[in-house]
Amino acid sequence: MVTLRRWLTFNGVGMAGAAVQLAVLAFLTRELGLSAALATPLAVEAAILHNFCWHQRVTWPEAANHEGTGRRLLKFHAVNGAVSLVGNAAITTAFSAAGLDVLLANVMAILICSMLNFVLGDRVVFGRSVSVPLCLCGLMCLSQVSHASAVASDFAASDEVLVISGPSAAAIAAWNGYVAKIEARYSAPTASAFFALDARRVSKWRERATAGTVPMVEVDPPDAPDSKIHHWAGAIYIRKTTVAAVVKRMQEYAGREMEFYQEVKASKLLERDGDRLKVFMRLQRDAGVVSAEFNTEHAVEYRTLDGTRAMSRSASTKIAELEAIGTPGERERAPGHDRGFLWKLNAYWRFERSGDGVLIECESVSLSRSVPWLVSPIASPIVNRIARESLERTLRSLQSFLTRAS
Repeated sequence: MVTLRRWLTFNGVGMAGAAVQLAVLAFLTRELGLSAALATPLAVEAAILHNFCWHQRVTWPEAANHEGTGRRLLKFHAVNGAVSLVGNAAITTAFSAAGLDVLLANVMAILICSMLNFVLGDRVVFGRSVSVPLCLCGLMCLSQVSHASAVASDFAASDEVLVISGPSAAAIAAWNGYVAKIEARYSAPTASAFFALDARRVSKWRERATAGTVPMVEVDPPDAPDSKIHHWAGAIYIRKTTVAAVVKRMQEYAGREMEFYQEVKASKLLERDGDRLKVFMRLQRDAGVVSAEFNTEHAVEYRTLDGTRAMSRSASTKIAELEAIGTPGERERAPGHDRGFLWKLNAYWRFERSGDGVLIECESVSLSRSVPWLVSPIASPIVNRIARESLERTLRSLQSFLTRAS
């Protein structure tokens, strides 16, 4: 019970310290213009001093009876301080360089370091038994902070970003195997499983779509080596139109997607051969904390099954992430030297007459780099949010466009 109360108190102090750290970091980076690598250690030091004062006062008040404040502060810097400074600087710099907002990257670093700091505080800093060698070891770690910060500063100043070597052969094999199953369902649709939402047994999705909402479901693909497959399906309803009219409208506007899709910043029709098209689109993926733009090309085909049903498939044939966006040096990153946010993107569209309108479903499947296990509890929801919100924006944009046209 004592340990639980102490843990809760530790977290309360830590939350206040995190607020201090983020406020100092925001001031240094956004007001004074310091780099994340230089500002983070200063912000962490402010939080360390704040936390030490309150830990000594409320978390471990009994510590004042057996050791002086100066000695304890030295231990706190040597042990907890070293963990916070080195861990926060390394994690924050790495994730901000990878494209994550500097404040969110710092939140990740705070969470990762907090558990270790509690154990060290309880057993080493504010406890009675601490060896001199352990304290000296902490001081040696702390002495490396200036070197780590200097290296991180050089890294940030070089205007380089964290890149990875592109999808591995195993990742591509896993993607191809998974997509083959979707392609088989696309090539031979059945009346009972025409829609992915039916196949996933989504409750009352037709009624919800007809009412104006966007029912969605996440499909959980199997694990892929060194990568992550994202699979979402969602649907909309367009009143007072026909399947033929919807398909005709979408084909007519091929290459003009930027006029109605929110995420498409530029588009162009490259080729047309009957119901087969090749389209260029400049895509923007933005979830507030992560933003990236890509030059993409897609092979698109349309299939009319009968007077009440039709289908369409779009498969990416090129995805190139852009760098230095909005500057004279804007360019595509070399193949295999992107940040891994988007490697593959397929979309499977289904159209069906329903009442006086048309149900439209989009099944989106994409491939990205995997999320490191250390930050998976925090980063995975963000990655999933990007995939989900991207599909929802696409469907709502199309709904608005087709509603105006009908």
